[in-house]
Amino acid sequence: MIEKTDIGDLKGIGEKTKKLFEKINVHTVGDLIRYYPHGYDVYEEAVPISELEEDKIQTVTGAIYGRVQVSGSSRMQVTTLHVKDLTGTLKVIWFRMPFLRNTLSGGGVITLRGRVVRKKTGDLVMEHPEMFYPSAKYEEKLHTLQPVYGLTKGLSNKMITKLVHQILDTRPLHGEYLPEEIRERYQLADANYAIRTIHFPKNMQELLTARKRLVFDEFLLFVLA
Repeated sequence: MIEKTDIGDLKGIGEKTKKLFEKINVHTVGDLIRYYPHGYDVYEEAVPISELEEDKIQTVTGAIYGRVQVSGSSRMQVTTLHVKDLTGTLKVIWFRMPFLRNTLSGGGVITLRGRVVRKKTGDLVMEHPEMFYPSAKYEEKLHTLQPVYGLTKGLSNKMITKLVHQILDTRPLHGEYLPEEIRERYQLADANYAIRTIHFPKNMQELLTARKRLVFDEFLLFVLA
């Protein structure tokens, strides 16, 4: 897949989605792989329910307690779940996701990651969290850095992540333009490694290594221009 390929030629992108990408100035495959994350989500260990803090994104693991309930109008259905661990019980809600009542009907242990807010009643509630069910699925993301991209209405972070994976998995490797002597002198990573790693670093050290190379490239091109 060459970088001049139109973004609309990617699998899963229709005319409507293409226009959303154009709003963020992404028109080609090359534009998308250089649409770098503006931050990263760190998937950390779950905390006890009793230690949850207000207005923070955190992770909890617990047993589904009682029945999953769906309330509200047909236009704004609210799905409510209670999760219990040895330290307490947490109320969890999702909006417009009534199908979760069937998904979670089997009970068991679940891991949830989302923002915790304090309601007028004084109780802490986790709103619209990411769900890992069964709980073991969270192990795949634990301690990883997940990219966070700039978005526009209708365009999700999950969609951009999936498309970047699609491109990087099929994109041919480009020849390195910097001599090996220069890269060794300044301790610079390979260009192909830097592009892939800036989107999906395994740890902070990899992120810093990739960022150093890309910053060097940008500065060099600026000077040459």
